[in-house]
Amino acid sequence: MSKSISKEKRLLVYEKFHSKCAYCGCKIELNKMHVDHIIPLYRGYTNDDLKQYGKLKGTNNIYNLNPSCSTCNISKSTFTLDEWRIQLFLKIERLRKSAVNFRLLEKYNLIKTTKKEIIFYYEKVKGGSKNG
Repeated sequence: MSKSISKEKRLLVYEKFHSKCAYCGCKIELNKMHVDHIIPLYRGYTNDDLKQYGKLKGTNNIYNLNPSCSTCNISKSTFTLDEWRIQLFLKIERLRKSAVNFRLLEKYNLIKTTKKEIIFYYEKVKGGSKNG
């Protein structure tokens, strides 16, 4: 499996969602786009290594690649999409515990958090499929 993605494949990934991040839907420029592996590559690990965690390595197949803005890709890291949804909600609690400014803004009703379902942009444009 190649560690890099060709320019041709990058362009195909970029065009998958009309130059938008597959997750938040923001417009991204081709030269700033991150290519996200929906099922992470887990570089440095073999499928045998990952079996104990119930995981398999992803591939560089176009079906496993999504265009992503840097913020979403860095946040997603090596999480699966379901794991990342959980992590996004956990960020609220982490902020609440560690950031006095967050608590202050909540106290004065300047920000509100919700428990609404996280629906990624690609799910909205592909009819609600959560499979990538």
